[in-house]
Amino acid sequence: MRILFKSRIMLLASILTVGVYASEEPFKGLSICEQMLQVGTGSHQKLVKGRVVDKNSGEPLVGVNVIVKGSPIGTATDIDGYYSLAISSENDVLLFSYIGYEKQEIVLKGRHVLNVELCSDATMLEEVVIYTGYMNQKKADLTGSVSVVNSKDIKTNSANVFRELQGKLPGVRITNNGGNPVPTATIQIRGVTSLSGAVSPLIVLDGMPVQNFAYRDINSNDIESIQVLKDAASASIYGARASGGVILIQTKKGNKGKVTVNYNGNVSVSKLINKPDLLNAKEYGIAAFRAAAYDEWAYGSALSFPNGYEYDYHRGDNGMLVMDDMRMLPFLDSESLVPTSDTNWLNEGIQTAISTQHHLSISAGSEKSKSLFSLGYINNQGTQIYTSYKQYTARYNSEYSLFNNRIRIGENMSISYSQSRNANMTKNIMYMPPIVPVRDVNGNWAGVVGLGDMNNPIRILTMNKDNIDNFVRIMGDVFMNVDFGKGFQARTQFGLNYGNGYDRNITGAFTETGFKSQPKNYVKSHQGHNLEYVWTNSLSYNRDFNKHHVDAVVGSEFTRYVHEGFSAEREGLYLEDRDYAHIGEATGSEITLGSSADEYVYFSLFAKANYSYAGKYLLSATIRRDGSSLFGENNRYGIFPAFSAGWRINEESFMEDFDWLSNLKLRASWGTNGSVQGLPRGYVVTAFDANYDATSYPIQGQENGQLQSGYKRKWLGNPDLKWESTTQTNVGIDLGFFNQRLTASFDYFYKKTEDILVQTPYIAAMGEGGAPWINGASMNNKGVEFAIGFQSRPEKEFSWGITANIGSYKTNLVDLPVDVINKYPGDGVHDLILGHSPHAAYGMVADGIFRTQEEVDAHADQQGKAVGRIRYKDLDGDGVINQTYDRTWIGCYDPDFFGGLNLDFKYKGIDLSLFFEGVFGIDVNSDWKKESDIWNYSNPMWKNHPTRILKGWSPDNPNSSIPAISNSVANTENRFSSFYVEDGSYIKLRNIEMGYTLPDKFVKRMFMKNLRLYLSLDNVFTLKKFWGSDKFTGVDPERPSYGYLTPFTFNFGINASF
Repeated sequence: MRILFKSRIMLLASILTVGVYASEEPFKGLSICEQMLQVGTGSHQKLVKGRVVDKNSGEPLVGVNVIVKGSPIGTATDIDGYYSLAISSENDVLLFSYIGYEKQEIVLKGRHVLNVELCSDATMLEEVVIYTGYMNQKKADLTGSVSVVNSKDIKTNSANVFRELQGKLPGVRITNNGGNPVPTATIQIRGVTSLSGAVSPLIVLDGMPVQNFAYRDINSNDIESIQVLKDAASASIYGARASGGVILIQTKKGNKGKVTVNYNGNVSVSKLINKPDLLNAKEYGIAAFRAAAYDEWAYGSALSFPNGYEYDYHRGDNGMLVMDDMRMLPFLDSESLVPTSDTNWLNEGIQTAISTQHHLSISAGSEKSKSLFSLGYINNQGTQIYTSYKQYTARYNSEYSLFNNRIRIGENMSISYSQSRNANMTKNIMYMPPIVPVRDVNGNWAGVVGLGDMNNPIRILTMNKDNIDNFVRIMGDVFMNVDFGKGFQARTQFGLNYGNGYDRNITGAFTETGFKSQPKNYVKSHQGHNLEYVWTNSLSYNRDFNKHHVDAVVGSEFTRYVHEGFSAEREGLYLEDRDYAHIGEATGSEITLGSSADEYVYFSLFAKANYSYAGKYLLSATIRRDGSSLFGENNRYGIFPAFSAGWRINEESFMEDFDWLSNLKLRASWGTNGSVQGLPRGYVVTAFDANYDATSYPIQGQENGQLQSGYKRKWLGNPDLKWESTTQTNVGIDLGFFNQRLTASFDYFYKKTEDILVQTPYIAAMGEGGAPWINGASMNNKGVEFAIGFQSRPEKEFSWGITANIGSYKTNLVDLPVDVINKYPGDGVHDLILGHSPHAAYGMVADGIFRTQEEVDAHADQQGKAVGRIRYKDLDGDGVINQTYDRTWIGCYDPDFFGGLNLDFKYKGIDLSLFFEGVFGIDVNSDWKKESDIWNYSNPMWKNHPTRILKGWSPDNPNSSIPAISNSVANTENRFSSFYVEDGSYIKLRNIEMGYTLPDKFVKRMFMKNLRLYLSLDNVFTLKKFWGSDKFTGVDPERPSYGYLTPFTFNFGINASF
């Protein structure tokens, strides 16, 4: 369906060569690039006409330039590919040209009907022009590291486009939030550059930098292309906000021609297949008995059994109690209201989720105007009950040409409204003991009677099902381009980005029978407004001088951002009904108020110049000066330069004989950019807080009555605070073989980040709030990226393609202020974080399980050691296991490398694609193992566990690598150690999609231009490490903590155009 777009969208995707024919019947038997048949002579006619179509699909091509060689006479094909052209001679030569297509010259030789077919010529992709920030450049002339994704590469099954790009961009690591119905993605380009968490890339939407942008705020179907600027030379045009990379998003625009209507829709069914196997009531009772019997045997502890169970037992030959029989009591409470049960809490809390998406767009255009209007609707059910996400979107893009195309004005506007109910209760559901029912005998909520402090998660999900978070996003810009001629153009653009999040939540009164209750109810309202506007002005120059080509841009940009937030909560509602309950209706005395605010401005000057000679020697230089109120008064401004160069060796004369080498380009770049994401708001000045609870005291000496309130210092200001600065060097090579059917690229980068923000501790003599932020740390980051792709001949009935990429990086922290080094992994004295990644893991080294008393006696002095418990290594050899001196580096949460593999197959109207994504050599701190292997890792003690815990050490299973089930914490096994560090490597078959494009003759009968039906599967399988002592023992190595579980999803969709 994608090559059926009859618009300039097709220009970015087509890989074509040219063939021609001259009859109105399909030509056959002649060479691809020279075929012609004469259909009519008409010697007295002075008009030639015909049709230009795609050789591979037979679809008409829009906007192909047709001119008479050596004259100004010319035209372009219409929406159906037809053209008509007046000629002066029947021997004129017609030139057919189109971006992404091979130019073709055809002598008329008296013919008056000339039909042309365009066939693949992948080398013409080098002529594609892409947006690189404030200017456009030919892809062939790029000297930086840029990844490009076009609309045909974007699958639209998710409300968040970047979830669909996970693993598809070299050097770009994308993680998602699993089965959460509110889809989010975290993007990290080329590793870690800050101690304040992952530095997110700057998003530039239709030329406007935007803050606080959620990737789901834009409908995936509205995106035309995405450019990822990875190296400093590419990104430094955005200065102090670009050290995390820059992502340029261009939305679809209208196209010249007839009105085109496109519809994309799908329905999906999601189900949790890969989920934890939890103890049932019988297994839970057995595990609890084993814990009590072990503790009595190993530590002499009194027997402690969970509520609801009775046991018969005897003492075995080894002195440990052996269970003979187990009975569940009929009720957990003395009032006989909460019956014992065998509840599968996981099944109670999850559901099969059905989701739908619809997107409709209408585009049209003429020589003077173009426009596109689209509507979108998304309704995602969550796999946890009562969770969901709904989104409504509208977009209108338009452009108008005035004064013989000297002036172009236009706008890009989008509105989205979303409603979300996001409640991650995975951990709560897993913890619930299976002996506890959901409801009591009267149908009321049941409580965890005598089994610890746990809330009924089904009650929480049900009572809060109507507490919806609402968000409105309005983004848009208006622009004007003025062409002064001779290569000079001016552009002004004013953009607006407004977000409003609001909610009203009712916390109802409740009773969980036999355990807890809350007689009070509350209502809370929240409003948060973000407003950003950006005004950009630029002057560009683009000119050819024989073999010399120069393009340049200079400009300024002003940004202002304002946030205001307010929340209020009050107790005492008469009715817990959303039609009634709001703050004004509550009457209680418990009132809580909250607020938030932020405001800053940027003013920037920028310039960039590119030069090429004969298309083979390439130079580029960039400079930007940023000033911002975010910075301290002593560091208001920063300058960010960059330089890059390239050499297209394949264009040299000595390479003429290497016709199999279609591209060979060397690239090198250097530049600096910055980050302000870790810059704490307001810390450039000393701030005080009028907090009554913290400052009230008897100033006037009174001992009772209302006390006076004073001010408390919150922090010490630092007027020298500034951005974190990253300098990056990049060296790369681009390769193309066999007419660009085989392509490859390789990049090596080295990044050094300085002035990293850290908060220093303070001595008590400085008083409260004495901890200033400073620019004091630095780190290095180096890595490689590799991408390769192959495409068979697309004109064949059967064609196939393969693309693969891999990326790797290594980060080292090289400098930290002495007084903050204890805040990071290491012992702070001898074993420092310096030289390691900030994501390094530091802890005890687990050395297996004590299997015999002899092993226990021979080991170092380890408090709580016993047969069946974890043994820790005595690293310093002092004969004592010590939390301070027996720790070391036990892993790293950065991957060794990551990437993806995509396979595409096409046969006639059938298409098939498979996408694999993988992460390798990554350590994870497995929260799953803490609960599947340790009975009492954390409170509450009587929570449930995965069935793996039954495989723990026992007299009948003395060789187990899992500790014995125990209620005791004497061995301190909840301290961090290598026991919980597992290999989180995985390979996932992320997506399989099969589609069928119906034949034209069938589609046209339905008055359609194109119709494609498809089926796809998401999260088909996961291959994880299943061998060795560090194998991953949890459910999904991508989510080692208690997030939403990742579901298997089946999609059915339709792509249609009219």
